[in-house]
Amino acid sequence: MPDTVDTTGLDRLVESWDALVQRFPKEKRSALAAMGAKLLQQARSEIGGTGKVAGWQVSHMGDRGGYVAVRPKANEYQTTKSGKRYAVGYITNAFEGGHKIRKHQGGKGYRSRVKAAAVPGRWSYDAVRRQLAGMNQEDVDALMTLITDGLEGRL
Repeated sequence: MPDTVDTTGLDRLVESWDALVQRFPKEKRSALAAMGAKLLQQARSEIGGTGKVAGWQVSHMGDRGGYVAVRPKANEYQTTKSGKRYAVGYITNAFEGGHKIRKHQGGKGYRSRVKAAAVPGRWSYDAVRRQLAGMNQEDVDALMTLITDGLEGRL
């Protein structure tokens, strides 16, 4: 009588790994999208709610779904009264990190009212980054549970 090896447990494990490989990218994208929405809401509230600069912020997911970020809208411009166009990302950077104050080229006897050399930055993105540590732990835990279940043959 020939000896046989029962491989049903191994087959079940391989099927679970295949299911994990199929499900994980979708689950990861979904978790990152949820994190992006939370980050966007937090960044907008740090910037100041419903103003122009807050409205220019959008959540952006990487092309291959590896990261999510909040940043200003691409290809969007704000035009000044004189007709000069500035990219909203340029304005957001000045708002975020501060900017120098240009000296007025006044005539003879002109006294500037400006008392500072620069406008201080708001550092809104940095504030959100500091709060990020435990903000999305539930989403990360759910992904870890999916990976553990897949590797242990429970998918």
